[in-house]
Amino acid sequence: MASTATMTGAQFDALPYEEGRRWELIEGELVEVGSPTLDHQFIVQRLQFALMRFFAQRPCGFVASDVEFALSETTRVRPDVLVVLGERAAKLDRSRVPVLGSPDIGVEVISPSERTSESMRKVETYLRHGVREVWQVFPNLRQVVVYTPRESRRLGAGETFSTVLLPEFAIPVSSLFED
Repeated sequence: MASTATMTGAQFDALPYEEGRRWELIEGELVEVGSPTLDHQFIVQRLQFALMRFFAQRPCGFVASDVEFALSETTRVRPDVLVVLGERAAKLDRSRVPVLGSPDIGVEVISPSERTSESMRKVETYLRHGVREVWQVFPNLRQVVVYTPRESRRLGAGETFSTVLLPEFAIPVSSLFED
């Protein structure tokens, strides 16, 4: 991701649409986001499918992908996968973009070209603006790191991933990386 300018959310929202260009606004800084690879998209699909199955059995929220959220006046993000739960899900204006507020869970699949400092800045931004958990998926390491405002935990391919936000949801980490 390369930084190119500073602007407000309103200025960002008014940018003309450009086919193939993907941008986010992180604390006023315009950041270009690389196009996802097929491996990236397969991980997104696997995780989204597992979450969709969970919500089909327990209608306590929803899962979506690549939807822009206005976390603040100077921050616009597009989580690779997102979860909105309970009252937030019920009150959300699904016809508006960017969605005002924050998802409960934001998932980012980390590309090999993404720098650690950029990745951690985004995690901190999510948490500072009300996202309850941020999941980073590292395809090359076959790991998932879960961040909350109080802690982080790293899970490897031999472990099962679960979260207190989704009781009874569990998925083997390795299932995200099946070839």
